[in-house]
Amino acid sequence: MPEAPGRPAVQVQLTAVTYRYRDGSASEAEAIKDLDLVIESRSVHAIVGPTGCGKSTLLRVLAGLAEPQSGSIDFRGRQMRPNRTALVFQDPTLIPWWSVGRNIGIGVEFSAKRRSLYRKIRSFSADRVGLKGMLDRMPGSLSAGQQTRAGMSRAFAHDADVMLLDEPFVHLDALTRRRLREEFETAWQIEPRTYVFVTHDVEEAVLLSDRVTVLAGPPAWVLETVEVPMARPRPRRDTTDPACRSAIAAVWDALERSSLG
Repeated sequence: MPEAPGRPAVQVQLTAVTYRYRDGSASEAEAIKDLDLVIESRSVHAIVGPTGCGKSTLLRVLAGLAEPQSGSIDFRGRQMRPNRTALVFQDPTLIPWWSVGRNIGIGVEFSAKRRSLYRKIRSFSADRVGLKGMLDRMPGSLSAGQQTRAGMSRAFAHDADVMLLDEPFVHLDALTRRRLREEFETAWQIEPRTYVFVTHDVEEAVLLSDRVTVLAGPPAWVLETVEVPMARPRPRRDTTDPACRSAIAAVWDALERSSLG
């Protein structure tokens, strides 16, 4: 995807990344092995693969929450924001005794930013995902879809160059998922950062992304990356689009090969 003039962004390149973790005994288990991957700047890059192959672990490594034993992760390009990455979890993980507004602004609240700027950032981030007027409510009063919106809004407010999403729509009903996919597309059009998201839903991966990487494992390694040659914006784009159908078929073919070991 071409860069907009004056809008450089961060590309992520992983080279021979290997990550091992303790499996409860004295030995270590490999979660990722010699993984090579390029995530283009200002693109949406989906990660799919069999359950337990290491997708979420890969996001944790990208977020800096897990340190690989070997290989390199390079963030290339001029960093435009104070934070390199922000992570949206499967569950919103909102603090139940804090208001929605305070949950959204948590990353700003503990920074050196002035309080007036903190209010502006949290309000803007909430408005972008349809939470206007809900900042004073408590998380327990929100629907599942609203809680997911709050989790995404918190990541936007964190103001990172690379957004990492770990199955953010997995617990939602079909209608809410569709609406949030559309809101995600709108958010990317407003501010096209670099996005990496994990999903088990092949159609979701293709509809939202520019590339879909299929992992095999464990340990995780890249089996194939499928290009999605569909123009943006993609408002209510359905899966009857020929380019979409072709990309979905290619991803399914790679997934079937990944299950064969």
